[in-house]
Amino acid sequence: MNAGSELISTLRLPPDRTLSCSQCGIRFVWTGWEQQQAANTPECCPGCRALRLFTQRRRGVVKWYAPQKGYGFITASDGSEVFVHRRALGRLRSLRRGQVLAFRVEPTPSGPQAVDIRRIGRHSQRRRQSQPSTSPPKS
Repeated sequence: MNAGSELISTLRLPPDRTLSCSQCGIRFVWTGWEQQQAANTPECCPGCRALRLFTQRRRGVVKWYAPQKGYGFITASDGSEVFVHRRALGRLRSLRRGQVLAFRVEPTPSGPQAVDIRRIGRHSQRRRQSQPSTSPPKS
């Protein structure tokens, strides 16, 4: 066996795997190279890992938002619910149920509140039409 074939045999990589992100739910590819470098299987996609690493932002999904009232709730990726007020929307006019958002959380006397909200993804028109209204649940 020569040095070239020995090098090639040591460079054999495991097959790529498709995983689901525990934070945002999207599917991503975990390459053979990444598998060889990592000790553990990643729980988050590269986007969520970068978001967490470089900013204090979190990801979440709009649970409901009532534009008439100007507030609603976001279900954060860890399962907690975070209050959102229209002041935190910035250039966004409104939120729709199911929208994926990036936001920071600030503590307030009445509990955690989402601020500096940014939309990450958009739903297709078909999916929007098939979803029920964005009004809060009846108590």
